[in-house]
Order: sequence, then C-alpha cells, then structure tokens
Amino acid sequence: MARSLSSRLLLATSALTTVLLLGAGAAQAGGCHGSACYNLVSTPPVYGTVDETYQVQPPQVQRHVVPAEYETVTDTVMIAPARQIPRHRAAVYDTVTEKVLISPATRRWEVTRDAWGRTVGCWVDVPAQYGYQSRRVEVSPATVEYETVPAVYTQRQRRVMVRPTQVVREEIPAVYETRQRQVLVSPGSQYWSRARY
Repeated sequence: MARSLSSRLLLATSALTTVLLLGAGAAQAGGCHGSACYNLVSTPPVYGTVDETYQVQPPQVQRHVVPAEYETVTDTVMIAPARQIPRHRAAVYDTVTEKVLISPATRRWEVTRDAWGRTVGCWVDVPAQYGYQSRRVEVSPATVEYETVPAVYTQRQRRVMVRPTQVVREEIPAVYETRQRQVLVSPGSQYWSRARY
C-alpha cells in the first residue's frame, strides 16, 4: 500500500510541474512581466489504494445424520430340554424244585407172631419220607431304568444395533476475502502563485 501511495504522489508531482510550466508560458505570452504576474496553479487529487477485509460467507453450522450401524450375531439356543425316559423291566421268575420232608423218621412198636406162633414185639425204625415240590421264585425284581436324552440346541442369527443413530454437528468458520479499494488521499486544488522569472 505504501509503494502504491508513493507512485500516486510521484505522478501528482509530475502533473503539477507540467501545469506550472504551462502557466508560466501563458503568462509570458500575454505580456505579463515581472512581479505583477501570477500563475494559476492546479493540483490534481491524490488517490491511494487500501486493503479491506470483508466477510464473504458467515459462519455456519451443518448437521449430518449418521445412520445406526447393525451387526448379525449368532446365538446358540435350546429348542428342546434334556429329558429322562423311563424303561420298565419286569421281574424275572423261575421254577425251583426242592426236596421236602413229607414225614420224619419214626420208631414204632410192632407186635407179630413168630414161626412157632409166639407173640413177639419189637421196635421198627420207619425212615423219613421225602418228596419233591416245585415253586416259582423271583430271580430279579422289577426295575425302572431311566434313559437320559440330551437337550437339543440350534443356532439362530439375529440383527443387533452396535451404534445408534447420531447427529454430527459440524461448524464451518466464516470465509473472508481481501480486496483493494481506491481512496482519496488529498483533494485537488487551485491557487494563484507569483510568477518567478
């Protein structure tokens, strides 16, 4: 800006010198001589250039909606619980044959006649009497056994939100620009100056 102002002043000085020279020539041509002559001096206006900063765009706030994000996850779920199934087993029987005592051994007094007709008495041993008897016996009792059926599982996929919808606030600063503007440094003027020869 200082260099531009110096150029303007130099241009104005050159113009002033030209006006003075032209005025002096006109005065001499008109027959004005000596200290009685005056020259009309005109000075042009002087302009300079200044830099101005102005706002092109005011600050702004923009909001952007960021949609939610989802992911697919796999879960293991039980579709049937573990259970027990009863297995019934009947009792087992068998036939057992046993030797049983029918009558115990005894001793009885027996009277008989011998070959000569005489009455004779003696003790006679009667052995025990045995027989066989069959009976049904339980070999193993009835039982209940339980069979365990394990639980049944499967995999299912579901969609879950990992980040909710967000509103992002973005601040945009103001935009400025600089431009040059011509300003009047000093106005032009006219005045009479005594001619010097």
